[in-house]
Amino acid sequence: MSAVIAQKIERQETHSFSPVAIQIPQGFLFKAGRLVLSTAFVTMLVAALHPEVRSQIRGAVLKDYRTIVSTAAGDLHGTGEALKVVKVKTRDALYLEVYASEIDGTQKLLEKIEMPDSKDGFFSFNGQATNLAVDDIDGDGRPEILAPSFDQNLVGHLNVYRYDESSQAFRRILR
Repeated sequence: MSAVIAQKIERQETHSFSPVAIQIPQGFLFKAGRLVLSTAFVTMLVAALHPEVRSQIRGAVLKDYRTIVSTAAGDLHGTGEALKVVKVKTRDALYLEVYASEIDGTQKLLEKIEMPDSKDGFFSFNGQATNLAVDDIDGDGRPEILAPSFDQNLVGHLNVYRYDESSQAFRRILR
């Protein structure tokens, strides 16, 4: 048996491998690192300058949220019942939500309006800065919803919504 073990040991010794040295050309790591850095720089530059790419990157990283930005109330239907208007900011859009009070004290959502711009804005209304107001601006005896916003180029818009009895919905009449 010792002869068999000796033969196995001899075979192992004759088939042993020596470590192979990998030769990397001089300056290769420097050039590869420079390529990676320049690619990362171009990617970040495109993301910073192009709104759609920036939005997609932010969408992948940021969590969804829903924040109440402002509230206002008024008789928007002309029935004597005060409706509550809530301006809501989410990750992707601005909304106006119109609620009616129920007999049991709960709020019933009547309509959810997506605003054309996604950035909240303020305007001077009756001498005060506000981002949501309800007032009769055309003199017809019915108040309208006044909701300022900014577009992606930070151009301000005053969005005015009026209740339309024929469609039983709020329609934007001024932007």
